[in-house]
Parts: sequence; C-alpha cells; structure tokens
Amino acid sequence: MDYKNYSKYDDVVKKTELLLPNSDNNSSYESIVDFTVEKAINDVANYCNTPIDELPAELCSTIVSLTVQLLDTHGWLKGQQSDSNISSITEGDVSVTFKQSSEVYKNLQTVNTISDDFRSILNKFRRLPKQ
Repeated sequence: MDYKNYSKYDDVVKKTELLLPNSDNNSSYESIVDFTVEKAINDVANYCNTPIDELPAELCSTIVSLTVQLLDTHGWLKGQQSDSNISSITEGDVSVTFKQSSEVYKNLQTVNTISDDFRSILNKFRRLPKQ
C-alpha cells in the first residue's frame, strides 16, 4: 500500500511536525512521524472501508489529530528521558534501561488509533464493506 496516494499525505506530515516539533533532537523523529501518519491513514481507510487513494481531503485534519494524539499519548517522540520509554529500572547500583526504537514501532502497531473521539467524524465517511 502506498500511503502517499492519499492526496493530503504531505500536509498531514507537515501539520503533525508543526504541532509536535522535534524539540528533543530525536534522531528517529521523521521515521516515527512518517510511520505514525501511515498507521493513522491505514486505520482510517480500514475503518471507513475506503481505499487510501479515495480518502476525502476533508479527513486531513482528523488524520492529523489522530496522529498527534497517538504520538502525544504514548510519548514516542519524547527522547530517552521520557518515562514511557523506560523498559526497566534497578535500584541497587542504579540502572535504567530504555526501550529500543523497534519496541516503539512494535507497540505502535498494536494500538487502536480509532477512539470514540473520532468515530462520530469517521462514521460520516464510512462505507459499507464490499461483499
């Protein structure tokens, strides 16, 4: 699937980057944003039963909101100092282990992006599945 077939793909990425700037100089920032945008687009297309290249441009702001909410809620852009990126803590001789980027991507794949906040909006664009 080519997510760039969504007519507003570049707009979604730009708006997401404006709303969540790379203030921590995270080296994986662009990859995480792109992957999250792709997931949001895919989830919206699946929920609406609409091919990605047929998603209406009116869903751009909803996809941006889904992406920002997902990134912000899980703190995946917050660099290594974020509590959500801590894998384990040991008290004796103090040891902190951080999650690897691959764990972030793995967790991202299992998250349900379509929450109740967005269902009412997406239901207006939803189609019946083809038999």
